[in-house]
Amino acid sequence: MNCEIKVGSVTNAQRGAKLLRRYGIKPAVSRIENPTPGDGCGFVITVDYNDCDAAKSLLYKNGIRILGVTER
Repeated sequence: MNCEIKVGSVTNAQRGAKLLRRYGIKPAVSRIENPTPGDGCGFVITVDYNDCDAAKSLLYKNGIRILGVTER
């Protein structure tokens, strides 16, 4: 099971992925196929479900705005 964390831009997605790697979390950055108007540029950072809470906390504490989270 995975956790998809929506961020507003490719820059935030890349910064977030780099940050998560530094803390031992393996992220994958991808583009949302059909972003809605509230999705910004439409990028997500995907992490393992078990790392979801830690990833959200790290992103928030480091100023990366989270637009939504989907667990799949």
